[in-house]
Amino acid sequence: MLESNKFNLIYSAAISALALSLAIAPAHALPGQSIKTVLTWAKTKPQLPALVYSSEARGYNGTKKNLYFYVAVPSQNGTVTKEGITVSGDSSIKFTKKNAKAVKLVQDIYTANISNDFQKSKLLTTVGRDQFYQGQKYGYIAAEVEGGTNLQIIKLNDLQGAIKNAKFCQTNQCDI
Repeated sequence: MLESNKFNLIYSAAISALALSLAIAPAHALPGQSIKTVLTWAKTKPQLPALVYSSEARGYNGTKKNLYFYVAVPSQNGTVTKEGITVSGDSSIKFTKKNAKAVKLVQDIYTANISNDFQKSKLLTTVGRDQFYQGQKYGYIAAEVEGGTNLQIIKLNDLQGAIKNAKFCQTNQCDI
């Protein structure tokens, strides 16, 4: 009887500790989550700038040193549709699957799971300067931009639409 109570006590303590750790684990803000979650998460990341809302950009953005970070949302209280990182002035960083510095930056900002997903993603197509990758969890759009490199993370089910839109914009006038 005493052995059974001891087991129950240890089991209950372990379950409680697990529940507590899950409840206080930091959010990993990504497309599909609420903007409130993303803004709270961004404040915990020392490499990210303070984010401010821009109706012109239809989202939140900010710059810290040579890193520009943006979060696209349909409205201030909406759901995140994509996130982007642009690094300028550092030619050693290029958002490719083989660039160790870029992969490490993605890991530092997000998690190893996301950097691994990007690293293992499949290149679907290149449209203009944009390379479209399909990971297991997210879609990625990498591009060389004026003076730097850019990576966008989008929901996986939005990837084909982004490719279609990029192809359309190659032959038509599109607002970016």
